[in-house]
Amino acid sequence: MKTALLAVMLLLISTAPTVAQDANLTSGCITDFDAAVDYFPQKAEVVDAENMTISYHGHYKLVSVGDAYAGAPPFDYVLVQCGAPAPPVEDFAENAQFIEVPAGKIIALSTTQLFALSQLGILDQLVAVDSGFYINTPEVLEKIEAGEIVEVGFGSEVNVELALELAPDLVLSYGYNPDTDAHPVLLEAGIFTALDASWRENSPLGRAEWLKLPALFYNLEARANEVYADIRDQYAAVSDLAAGIPEEEHPRVLLNSFLAYADAWYSPGADTYVGQLLHDAGAELILESADPTGSQPYSFEAAYEQGWDADIWLVDTFAVKTAADLLALDSRFADFAAFQSGDMWNNNRDENPNGGNNYYELGVTNPQLVLADLLAIFHPQLLPNHEFTFYHQLSEA
Repeated sequence: MKTALLAVMLLLISTAPTVAQDANLTSGCITDFDAAVDYFPQKAEVVDAENMTISYHGHYKLVSVGDAYAGAPPFDYVLVQCGAPAPPVEDFAENAQFIEVPAGKIIALSTTQLFALSQLGILDQLVAVDSGFYINTPEVLEKIEAGEIVEVGFGSEVNVELALELAPDLVLSYGYNPDTDAHPVLLEAGIFTALDASWRENSPLGRAEWLKLPALFYNLEARANEVYADIRDQYAAVSDLAAGIPEEEHPRVLLNSFLAYADAWYSPGADTYVGQLLHDAGAELILESADPTGSQPYSFEAAYEQGWDADIWLVDTFAVKTAADLLALDSRFADFAAFQSGDMWNNNRDENPNGGNNYYELGVTNPQLVLADLLAIFHPQLLPNHEFTFYHQLSEA
């Protein structure tokens, strides 16, 4: 009896999982692989993003990106801990790509990814961008100036030969149209390319959470969780301030402007990225799209009828710095009540000499900063000493 009990105990000991690591390996490889070890004790969980899923399987992670562009199939990425065997290819979708982590050199093809790399502390791995023309992140500009980061071009015209010379472990791209995008060309050349679908998220926090995507390739889940939790807490703190304002005190806000080249005034729906920001900052969006998750074109006459008496006008239009700039687009703007009161704002306060707007770079990863600007515009008494990051009031000249 004792012999049998001892045998059972020895069997249990021999098959019991080895003690897990205390932290993810952020450099180097494992040297003595053990299938029973959890090599990713620090895990990322998707909270707000709808188009990214992450699952952990001991020595590899499976990251799936959905809805990367209209009609896109799911894209699967298998991230295998360096020093561990890759799982069988037949266990995954045909388009799945495999990569060892932690990764090394990276190419980022969207400005929205750059500040995330800075926040995660992996800018030293960045070797190329599409172009430095519109970039605002100071550390990246310094590296471009020093020749440490090169430009590989846009879309299907990406310089594949240069990308191959750089030998990146990873390219972070995005998708709009596979006929003109960079990722099909890069994949054909054998370069691991992951799609960032943050722009397809409707919620501000959903977009910001995509900072976790590059973190996964460097086993930096702990850092990403910390950064995102701070962003989320700050966003909640600002929106909580706005939540205390009665609806009857919400200003009526007009967004965007008539674009002559498009012969339309585009206005978003309530559940879009901008629509949610306005709601969370305590405003009423007028000229609202009938599609809650999309934008709707309006004629100038329809926009005039519904928006001429708006309390505040968020112009959000390229190259408009002054009231005179706005009138140069269309003299009829002078009839709007917000024009006459001077309560007009644009989001290009922080813009580089080439027109690169930091609202579309820093602002995407840090929506709490955008929200604070909007709250200070709509309810200035709540943030009396606010220093604006993206928005500025249009001057007269």
